[in-house]
Amino acid sequence: MAEGELTTTPTPSDEREERTQQLVYGAIVALTALGLAASAALLVDYLRPLPLFCSESGGCAQLRASQYSHILGLPTPVFGVAGYSLLAVFALLRGDTARFLHLVTATFGALAAAYFLFLQVSLHTFCGYCMTVDVTSIVLLSLVLMRVRTEADGPPAKGSLAIGAMFTAAIGVPFLSHVLVKTPVPDVIAQEIAKTPPGQVTIVDFVDFECPFCRQTAIDFEPALAKYPGRFRLVRKQMPLTRIHPHAAVAARAACCGETLGKGDEMAARLFSAPVDQLDEDGCTKIAESLGIVDDVFKACMADPSTQKKIDADGADFRAAKGHALPTIWIGGEVIEGAQGPERLQKAMDKAISELGS
Repeated sequence: MAEGELTTTPTPSDEREERTQQLVYGAIVALTALGLAASAALLVDYLRPLPLFCSESGGCAQLRASQYSHILGLPTPVFGVAGYSLLAVFALLRGDTARFLHLVTATFGALAAAYFLFLQVSLHTFCGYCMTVDVTSIVLLSLVLMRVRTEADGPPAKGSLAIGAMFTAAIGVPFLSHVLVKTPVPDVIAQEIAKTPPGQVTIVDFVDFECPFCRQTAIDFEPALAKYPGRFRLVRKQMPLTRIHPHAAVAARAACCGETLGKGDEMAARLFSAPVDQLDEDGCTKIAESLGIVDDVFKACMADPSTQKKIDADGADFRAAKGHALPTIWIGGEVIEGAQGPERLQKAMDKAISELGS
């Protein structure tokens, strides 16, 4: 040692502080990677006809089909991936400014997570991946607060590269699975596609004429259908939710008879637009009469056991197609669940039409 050179020996308190910083930072990295992976898995499932990670039934499916599945026309998990990506960036950066921005981002993330947890509780519907994303976000806020207090930063250079690679893998693995694992179109949908003439898109619409979301979706779908006259084959399959919609069964029989008697599209349009309390026997008969269907012929069709048999077969097709919520519409090989608005329907229709020429 050169003359006059001073050395410092770490004190026990210094060592404890360093260990605390390492533990806090390590926990932040681990939870950020977990949140990224769960958000990416959710987004993948929103982009697929059938889910790859979540269950095809239960809470995941119900939330995916709810009105909260999209925000500003974008799948809700997009915002989870974006938020966690920001958290990952600020976790990698060092210094006071990075820690402050990390705290601001974590605060907004935790507030959003609390809101979505409240929605799940209010809906009595819980999704494991959603819970992971939301709970992780709230816990992260407390850890980032500790990071600010202890001035914990990650390792420089090579260490940061390794952590960045881990964050990238957390997002990349679910999306790689999305590319590699192909989800086949259910057989019942594939059979309808096979019946469609060349140059047309197959649309399979499972409907309940009393369902408010089905009625709204019928309105939302009109511009997309009007844009491509003659370019699609629309198949309506009846799925009346008789436990909660008392007029749904009668309306379903009326729709089937409309098809049998050559007035399927006109009957469906009138059933969707008629006041719900008029979807009883008398109301449906009046609709049939207004469409020029002979009264006795319509009533005979409504009472024919084969009409109910057709409805039962449609319900079996819904279950075979892994359906779990209404509305459910297959546009080509893509399924849209829940009332997602005209933009989403238009996008799916444009995509299906473009694929006809590929």
